[in-house]
Amino acid sequence: MKSTEHPRFTISPFLVFVLIHSMQFGPEYLSMSIKPMQLAGQDTWISVILCGICFHVVIWMIYRILGHSETDLTHIHQQFFGKLVGGVLNFIFIIYFLLVASFLIRQFIEIIQVWLFPDLATWPLALVLLFLVYYIVAGGFRVIVGICMFSLVRYITILALFFPVAYFHFNNLTPVFDHSLNDIIQAGKEMTYPYLGVETLFFCYTFIETPKKSQKWAHLANFVSTVSYLLIIFFSILMFKPEQLSKEIWPQLTKYKFIHFPFIERFEYIGAAAQILWVIPILCFCLWASSRMCKIMFTVKQLTALPILLILVFATVCLIPDHTRIESVQTLLSGIGFYIVFVYVPFLFIVDAVRMKVRRTV
Repeated sequence: MKSTEHPRFTISPFLVFVLIHSMQFGPEYLSMSIKPMQLAGQDTWISVILCGICFHVVIWMIYRILGHSETDLTHIHQQFFGKLVGGVLNFIFIIYFLLVASFLIRQFIEIIQVWLFPDLATWPLALVLLFLVYYIVAGGFRVIVGICMFSLVRYITILALFFPVAYFHFNNLTPVFDHSLNDIIQAGKEMTYPYLGVETLFFCYTFIETPKKSQKWAHLANFVSTVSYLLIIFFSILMFKPEQLSKEIWPQLTKYKFIHFPFIERFEYIGAAAQILWVIPILCFCLWASSRMCKIMFTVKQLTALPILLILVFATVCLIPDHTRIESVQTLLSGIGFYIVFVYVPFLFIVDAVRMKVRRTV
């Protein structure tokens, strides 16, 4: 199968690796170790591996669904459930993407306010970020993938986490398998949110040249994300005990305090500002996907719907006042994401399998 979009709008299959990894590896890594380690302690690394394996299965399901339908999720909803119910489901996904974008902007601004500029108001930086997002999204899907590629330079700051090796306590890794299976599974459930991003395949599938060849790259992206999260969890286990993590908000930023160079005294300032490289790709894709769904549903131009969605995101960001509300929104999105990936995607897979079986028998 070839892409259903014009060739000048499509991307090569290997770029799916860049896209999926950028969508998965967002700023959630800053605090991802707190709740899982409180549940599974030094066995949290097992939860990371189990969660990564589950997402490989989800990716396989998504490609099976898309391979049979050969279109995006917006049209799949209408094919499977009719125009009315399909429209409601599409609208739910639009709200979900807008809420994800609002949360990411507010989370990034909070990091800047805490680590760099305590007196900075929320709305000016939100406005600047949304103008930047508009400029990128207006360039089209290929420009967004280019931003995802550029954002990979963020691994320079990840490598800096190896510097505090002298402070590692390797005895924190033992005893192994000291927690029950239920604790490990619960910790894995808490790990779901950082892994979210594979659902973007539902919206970019038609923009991939020979999309069936991209499946191996999607699996590779999920594998790299799993390895990255394993390293982060191991670093957290080696540097913090579960009771210490309860006092931390962003353990990964705290680690930057241990890094000192003769020419950079406060490396954590760079680590905090560099989070924009994690945020911008996801923001751009969320606004692109939601505006594209509006284009298909309401037969309007994508660049007409985009400013309206940006205004909604800006208003939502301004309505999230403090860290408590930010955590509440994250908990909500984590729950929604869990049900989308582990309930809704398998449900679509079953519906698709039934449709294909009926089609063969008719």
